[in-house]
Amino acid sequence: MRQLQTQHFLLFRLLRDHFLFLTRGQIERVLTLDTRSTNRELVWLLRQQYLLRRYRADTFSNFQMPLYYLGKLGWHAVGNPLDSYKGYRREIEQRSERGIEHTLSIYDVLLKFILESHVKRIIAGEDRIWQESIDLGNIPDAWIQFNNDEAFIEVDLHTEWGEALKRKFENYRRFKESGGYRNRFPGCTFRDLVITTTEARIDFMQRLGPSDDIWFCTLQEFLREPLNHAHWFALRGFYALPALSPSTKEKV
Repeated sequence: MRQLQTQHFLLFRLLRDHFLFLTRGQIERVLTLDTRSTNRELVWLLRQQYLLRRYRADTFSNFQMPLYYLGKLGWHAVGNPLDSYKGYRREIEQRSERGIEHTLSIYDVLLKFILESHVKRIIAGEDRIWQESIDLGNIPDAWIQFNNDEAFIEVDLHTEWGEALKRKFENYRRFKESGGYRNRFPGCTFRDLVITTTEARIDFMQRLGPSDDIWFCTLQEFLREPLNHAHWFALRGFYALPALSPSTKEKV
């Protein structure tokens, strides 16, 4: 009889702790398999009800694209009580199509951190802490503590302009300079990683909020290169995130 493997449990934990759902391509990265093998795994996981799926229908290009989430057995396999499953499934099935593209882009970024570094903590944009942080004035896409570093995550899909972006960058600057960040995250590095669409977009955004604490990179390059690649553009040049030796790397 076929048994669940380590990578299956990693996938289940990620869906439990960090992601409402994942695409086939994202699951391929978790399972470290080629596309054909990943498809076979997904067929088996669906058949056994470890996973379920819903379909996107927001645009023609995404029509009928499956998004995978925990089935009842997958939910139970990572220690969740079965009587709470119905509410979990309802939340995913009723999730609006609006914003899913942005959500999946955030998941792409966080998944890379999880798979290529030692992630200690992730605070998602939906966390109540940001509603309580009235001195920040922004709702970040995430805050992440990884390796020996910390950073806000902002994924930009070219949907905000001018004053809105300028105000967002100013809020981050004020949050640091006022001591609000130090009080909320004592001993932590202040940095805002902005992952966006094109180099032209980076040039536009950098002129709105010039700062050595705000680093920019395109999503395509971020996903393609190693996590510690020196492709982050800031006020004084290019930077790299700190690396962690493979011997000390752990999976969340």
